[in-house]
Amino acid sequence: MTRRFVRYVTSLAAGMGVALLLAPPAGAQTRVTGGVRGKVVDEQGAGVPDVKIDMDFLGESRQKIAKTQQSDKKGGFVRMGLLEGRWKFTFAKEGFKTYVMEMDISLGGFSESPDVVLHPGGSAAAPAASGQPVAAVLPPTPESNKAGETYTKAVEAAQAGRYDEAEPMLKEILAQFPDLAPAHYNLGYVYQRKKDWKAAEAEYQRVTELEPTKSDAFLALAAVREMDGRMQEAADGVLAAAPSFAQDAKFQFAAAIMCLNAGKNAEAEAGLKKAAELDPANPEPYFHLATIAVSTNRVPEAVGLLEKYLAMSGQVPANVETAKALRAALKKK
Repeated sequence: MTRRFVRYVTSLAAGMGVALLLAPPAGAQTRVTGGVRGKVVDEQGAGVPDVKIDMDFLGESRQKIAKTQQSDKKGGFVRMGLLEGRWKFTFAKEGFKTYVMEMDISLGGFSESPDVVLHPGGSAAAPAASGQPVAAVLPPTPESNKAGETYTKAVEAAQAGRYDEAEPMLKEILAQFPDLAPAHYNLGYVYQRKKDWKAAEAEYQRVTELEPTKSDAFLALAAVREMDGRMQEAADGVLAAAPSFAQDAKFQFAAAIMCLNAGKNAEAEAGLKKAAELDPANPEPYFHLATIAVSTNRVPEAVGLLEKYLAMSGQVPANVETAKALRAALKKK
């Protein structure tokens, strides 16, 4: 969408150019920029033309920086003039699931994007990082209470978005209590919010070692891998952990969405069916099962799943509209 979801796979579109370093006028400075190039393909590896690519700069800037272009007739895209730092790319085309990814752009030359694979389905499909519940911060618990007032202040700071304040307090706590899992989890969350994916990954990984029977850290670990663009690694991680959480509906659903984002449709379908079995009141597995059925041309099955989905309650509003449009289109066939 994973790669970080993913880190989700993406790219940028047309508009080739060459950055020239010109002699700047007196008192002025030329800002060196970077570029990106890649290709958008379908599930068979064929280039997808006319894909709209929205590029949003996520780095520090006094004003919003956004660019838009389309893939060429062979699905390729090239874009120069991008500031150094992290960008979010959104790929959208009618008849395909929207794909969202983030990647870092370096100065000078091109940053190469892996092939962006678009899957058939509604245009409002989940972005790379969706479906992965990551708790914001863990409140004080009997285990963490031994860290005292400092832990409480760190939690309050993280909850308020004061991550630079929370980080040193959590590090201080971990220097005293190196095996305090909630502190590792919250430090991972702080790093995640600061987009330090590798540091966040290390903290969440430590929590999975300290608390192997709790699923939250496994999902958080996979989520930051998606955000770092490592979709396959994220999916492989949750698949490896899945047997330990065979009766955890939240985990099964989140893992299935990660597999879907990574293009592992068979694994995603199995996980969505398991999630629906464990939590029959959750409508969303049926929506995603329908999109998989559409992608494999199982039209009657897809229509039945969409009918079931639309008859339920508590759906994601955007998915309801997509489901209605998809059902109408399939019934015309």
